[in-house]
Amino acid sequence: MSLSEKPLLMRELIEKMDYMVRVMDEDHNVIYMNKKMREEFGHTLGEICYKLLERDDKCEHCVTHETSLTGEPDTKNVPIKGRFYNIISSPAQTDNDEKYSIEVFHDITDQKKTEDELLKHYEKLKADIEFAKHVQIRALPADGKYWSSLEIQSIYCPSEDLGGDIYDVIQMNEAESLLYIADVSGHGITSSLLTISLRQVVRGWASGNPANIKEVSELLLKNYIALGIDKEQYLTILFCLYNKEKRKITFLNAGHNCMPVLISKSGKVKEIDISGLPICALIGESGYETVTIPVHEGDRIVLYTDGITEAFNEARVPFDSSAVLKTLSEHADLDGKALAETVINAVNAYTNVPAVDDMAILVAKML
Repeated sequence: MSLSEKPLLMRELIEKMDYMVRVMDEDHNVIYMNKKMREEFGHTLGEICYKLLERDDKCEHCVTHETSLTGEPDTKNVPIKGRFYNIISSPAQTDNDEKYSIEVFHDITDQKKTEDELLKHYEKLKADIEFAKHVQIRALPADGKYWSSLEIQSIYCPSEDLGGDIYDVIQMNEAESLLYIADVSGHGITSSLLTISLRQVVRGWASGNPANIKEVSELLLKNYIALGIDKEQYLTILFCLYNKEKRKITFLNAGHNCMPVLISKSGKVKEIDISGLPICALIGESGYETVTIPVHEGDRIVLYTDGITEAFNEARVPFDSSAVLKTLSEHADLDGKALAETVINAVNAYTNVPAVDDMAILVAKML
């Protein structure tokens, strides 16, 4: 004989269940409560179901009502006398078409307390991230003219709330301005903290030193190693030192794999080839080299990060630097902001999916 054919045994098993169980008729009156439930809430047989919840009317979300309408189980969490319970309601029907609802109560107070704690921590973390995002965005230079030397236009598109790309423009002296773009590996909180640290190191150095970009690159490497960061973490940075009086730009590349692009006033586009090792804990001495080129008033320098060149389409083919050069060549007549937007739009059209890495592009015009 199967278990279902032993009604007394079935009742005994339900009586001894560790979960609380009750049964309601079609009018939502309680017609059965197992031992566990009677011990917890006392005898409420014959009462309307919501009396247990200390309500004067039915619940807004009545699982018993929902199960009777849909014929499917339903569930909800409710507070009862200072504790929290998960209620699962299931419809039941006899061979005589009598309809009932069976409810199983599970005390989830400890679980709810843990969830509330996690939610509290999450909300604090979310607020901290919003603040960090605000700081990171405010750390970027605004579009416009700087010291009658450079005019910059830029776009920054972090792939997450916090990104690992940063750029800045700093006045070194009356004749020279320092422009750079950097990319910290990864994105998120760790990368964003490193970008701000990088910015502070460079600005701190620039406030009291002559314009020697080899010196600042060595300082960055020294400070980075001192942080004791994981050896897999690294940053790349491309420095551009513009001397307005001598009309020349000196470049130093610390591992940045997106070469600077010179757009002449006439619209000619040329990539400046300069290489170097990234800044990371694996490198003891940098040995960075510089490249200097002449420029003229009205010429522009374009700097960007590899979130652009490593954006893949559905065939897993990257946008790459040749696509950047092609886009810049075809739209060299646009002003800086429109040109930057055109490059970003070209990348988005090429991938047709949300960016998986931070994208930054900056156009600097010589004044």
